[in-house]
Amino acid sequence: MTKHVASGWLGILCGATLLAAGCTRIDPKAELQQAATHVEQATGAAPTWASDERLELQPDESGTVPLEQAVNLALANNRALRADLEVIGQAKADLVQAGLLHNPILSIMVRFPEAGGRSMFDFGVMQELSDLWLIPSRKRAAQAVLQQRLLSFSDTAIALVSDVKTDYYAQQYQALAIDLQQQNLGLIREAIEVAQVRLRAGQAGALDVNLLQSRLLETELELLQLRSEQRVTQQSLLRLMGVAQASVTWQPQPLLLDAQTAALPEQESDLVAAALEQRLDVQAAGWELEAAAAEFQQEMLKLLPSLSVGLAGERTERRAPLERKIWADTLRESILAGKPTVPQFETPSQRRLMKSREIRLLLGPALEVPLPIFDQNQAQVAKAQYRARELIRRYEELVQRIIEGVRSAVAQRRLAEDKVRFYRQSLVPLQEANLQLAQTDYQGGRESILTVLLVQEELIRTRLAYAAAVRDLLINTANLERQLAGRLPEGSKELPTSQPADESVEEPR
Repeated sequence: MTKHVASGWLGILCGATLLAAGCTRIDPKAELQQAATHVEQATGAAPTWASDERLELQPDESGTVPLEQAVNLALANNRALRADLEVIGQAKADLVQAGLLHNPILSIMVRFPEAGGRSMFDFGVMQELSDLWLIPSRKRAAQAVLQQRLLSFSDTAIALVSDVKTDYYAQQYQALAIDLQQQNLGLIREAIEVAQVRLRAGQAGALDVNLLQSRLLETELELLQLRSEQRVTQQSLLRLMGVAQASVTWQPQPLLLDAQTAALPEQESDLVAAALEQRLDVQAAGWELEAAAAEFQQEMLKLLPSLSVGLAGERTERRAPLERKIWADTLRESILAGKPTVPQFETPSQRRLMKSREIRLLLGPALEVPLPIFDQNQAQVAKAQYRARELIRRYEELVQRIIEGVRSAVAQRRLAEDKVRFYRQSLVPLQEANLQLAQTDYQGGRESILTVLLVQEELIRTRLAYAAAVRDLLINTANLERQLAGRLPEGSKELPTSQPADESVEEPR
């Protein structure tokens, strides 16, 4: 129902727009292609915003949705991004409007004589000429605003890709963590059974059983929490992809714990310089400054805000001719003359002469210009100047925030990288060695099966922490790429690998 209502309103709006626009068509296709190019350079994804087509979630035969499909769905379907997309069309319309001359003004006034006769008719046609010196600065400001909106939209799309990757990596970890916790539950239950056998045999105390029961309950709670977090993360990811009502019976690709990670430059300043050069919000802020400068120039030119010239005319009124009473006029003239006298009449030639001398139409040039006596636009000039100074300070603050964001992201990325290296090189191999020792001692009769199960459980917990470290590394990498508004350099390095943490532990022999 909601979809049909939205489609109906959209159709009405489009129809009204076409009716109002007439033959004029505003096509932001070129600007959309520029935005798509910016996003592709930064993320590797190639959006197609020129079409209103919505993509559907399509898991493969195994029910898996790859990261690339999630990113493409978000760029094509995300409702907030689609709403921001319309801002580019609005800015393009403003640019077209900025280059148009004002329409001529036709004025007509008719006044009717009280006593009858020909009415007075005033008319004029005026054209605004201030556009001749205001249009260049107006177009410059509109062009700068269009570029600012385009770059801001592109930056929003890049941030959306980063959010999608963050949720996707979190869901990958949660799926792996649920699998590891389920393995852990099985091992704890086996350990509880062994501990209960030893308790009945008098070889262990009740405390061992209670401690294992407590660990079992804690693990079950952790598993419930993980499943809840997975559902919430999955729903958030579906919303970002614009398919919030899609089925949840799909999984992300498995988390690869031995994946290669791109190398970071030794000098942090190199990344800061790259961010300041690549960040689209910095470029958008620069264009906003350009628009403010153009508006300041326009306000300076508005000392004479308008100048209209044209043609004005007036058709003068003419009173209705008096109705002559022949007999009365004859009697009046006869009395005055003392004898019968015929009243005077105008001859046709006299009437033609008088009519030719009559002024029927006044026509001449007209000029309308405000006199800058009281208002010389000082307030608006000062306002535009303060606006430009405000944007300069905001630009500087944005640069400061970008430097902080890049340096913090680099620190977090290197910390995550060190943690992954620590787990791969030290902790995971140590826990695997402990399991081998426990199995050897168990086979030699020096340790019980309970010890082996507990060591296996500790190994699973270590692998769970290792998976969390890999997740953090991937998320921090996505965050760093968002700070840079671009992908990390192509060169990559591979951290030393250990046994993949998603493999099931071996059964004790």
